[in-house]
Amino acid sequence: MTTPHPHEIELKLALPPGQAEAFLKRMARRRTLKGTSSTPVQMDLVTRYFDTPDFALSAEGVALRVRRAGRRWLQTLKTEGERQGGLSRRAEFEMPVTRGELDWTRFPAVALAYVPDALRTQVVPVFETHFRRTAWLLKGKAGAQIEVALDVGEVRTPKGMNAGERSQPICEIELELKSGQPDALFALALEWAGAFDCLPFDISKAERGVRLAHGVADEPVKAVPLELDDGMSVEDGFAEIVQNCLAQFQANLPGVLSSDDIEYVHQARVALRRLRAALRLMRKACALPDELLDGLRTLAAALGPARDWDVLCGETLPAIAPHYPDQNAWQHGMQALELRRTEVRAAMQDALTQARPGAWLLALQRWLLQRGWRLSPNGGVSPSGESVPEAQRFVQLSPLDAWARRALQKGHRPIVRGARNFGKLAPAQRHALRIAIKRQRYAAEFFQTLFGAHPEGHQRRQGRYLDMLRNAQDSLGRANDAHIAWGLLTAAHTTPHVLQNVVDRSPLGQVKSGPMGDFVLGWLAAKQAEAASGESARRVRAFLKLKAYW
Repeated sequence: MTTPHPHEIELKLALPPGQAEAFLKRMARRRTLKGTSSTPVQMDLVTRYFDTPDFALSAEGVALRVRRAGRRWLQTLKTEGERQGGLSRRAEFEMPVTRGELDWTRFPAVALAYVPDALRTQVVPVFETHFRRTAWLLKGKAGAQIEVALDVGEVRTPKGMNAGERSQPICEIELELKSGQPDALFALALEWAGAFDCLPFDISKAERGVRLAHGVADEPVKAVPLELDDGMSVEDGFAEIVQNCLAQFQANLPGVLSSDDIEYVHQARVALRRLRAALRLMRKACALPDELLDGLRTLAAALGPARDWDVLCGETLPAIAPHYPDQNAWQHGMQALELRRTEVRAAMQDALTQARPGAWLLALQRWLLQRGWRLSPNGGVSPSGESVPEAQRFVQLSPLDAWARRALQKGHRPIVRGARNFGKLAPAQRHALRIAIKRQRYAAEFFQTLFGAHPEGHQRRQGRYLDMLRNAQDSLGRANDAHIAWGLLTAAHTTPHVLQNVVDRSPLGQVKSGPMGDFVLGWLAAKQAEAASGESARRVRAFLKLKAYW
């Protein structure tokens, strides 16, 4: 018999393996739904996933499996559906079968439509999951019924696969909504995210298995292009843009916390910068509550120093190294700086963990689900229960494309002013111009698809404009990197173990740079001086000749 309501709504959390026992103890003290046993249901589940040899089903977002639970076998077909911040909504078709093989005759026609006839004869087992599930049925907010499942085990590929026998651990909490509103899932998940350092997790076991079978390792995630259309309202565009930024941050967060790959930190920081730019751009229409803004600032501040040291040691100094005559002395200095870089990274990971990024992500996703920007002018809950003023609500409902044109024009003006007077700008003013260019670049990228139906000439101008923004940002960014490097090295000289080989300290704590330190600081000073008349000037002044595409 097919599931009567083949749409599954669940929220998934990645649980640190070391917190599994603590979570079980917390759940042992929690009251279950009235009429159900207080003892959790425990099952050892073996699930066999099927696909074609070239994974045609997973490419279409279809997961096909047969699962053994005790003596019972169930076959299931799931679709990709919608996934945002750990919350997923997808079609699910599930029914019993007599043995651990697929039985196509049991699926309803609506499920079979997802698997063309030509593919059904090609499907074979491609990977398996083996885990212990501990499940409870709880009463949630407003009477919602929620099935909570803790899954601990692994996903593995069979020996015959091209990638060889591989495995990856599973430790996650699934909250499935049996009845009620999705908000109840967030209320429960927020409690656990704060207590157990959980992170919202969008990747299904099926997706993890496909990656494992392909031998694809996790890697940093860049921003995915937005698909906005000219039929959207401002509030629709706001929600899509914020979700896009959050998805990038969430995808890179596990790597930031556990990997040595510096690109995770870079992409996570880019995600938060894009988000801050979007919130600033649309703040008069859709405002974020103060507590969520404070959390965003805390996360951004935690990432900043680590990224600065990564740029210093990974980009700025390697570019200078070939020009220094004593390579042995250089390597000694680099070893000391790399030690400092490692300490800064560890401090960043501690600060980020203490900031509870999982709880912040869930709180922001919940606010988006509730359409919180409609509640009060500053995005919070109005004490009187009133909604935003009528004028603000009018802006939220207005067409996005017209609003975007005005926003792009407004963001373009300070760039033109800065370009016109670039040679006279002080360093602080050039820095402000770089920020304005970066914000305009993000805005232009957010709204890029709104102008897809324009004539080809307009699209070429759009492409040129985006290239100019990126080039100008990169050029000014290099000057800013030199400025930051100067500050880091100056501060490093006052740290006892950093640059011991190139710094001479007086008894009073004053620092006298050795030859390497003087060389680097002189090089950086020259780079900063070049910004007023070199490549950056040419890049910025090019905006004076540009015709707007919007």
